[in-house]
Amino acid sequence: MDVKRSWGLISILLGVLSLLWGGVSLGGMLGQEQVFSDMNQFLAAGGSDLLSSFSAEHAIAEAKNKNVVIISTGIVLSLFGMLMMRGRLDKF
Repeated sequence: MDVKRSWGLISILLGVLSLLWGGVSLGGMLGQEQVFSDMNQFLAAGGSDLLSSFSAEHAIAEAKNKNVVIISTGIVLSLFGMLMMRGRLDKF
């Protein structure tokens, strides 16, 4: 097996897995945003100063940034693998 073809397959597989993981994580963000906003309202209604440093918007932004990095890594790995596999699929 050609080295470029094997690394291309590995890169494509890792890219697809990363895309799937990022997609599922972003899909879960819909429910997570609701939980964060409900928790923020609950903490504000409780009047506790101990947990007042919790920011739902900050937590949501961190999670979205992480998921965007995962998806962009998946796209880059998939493209890199496809470039390495160009013209080598017919030799299976």
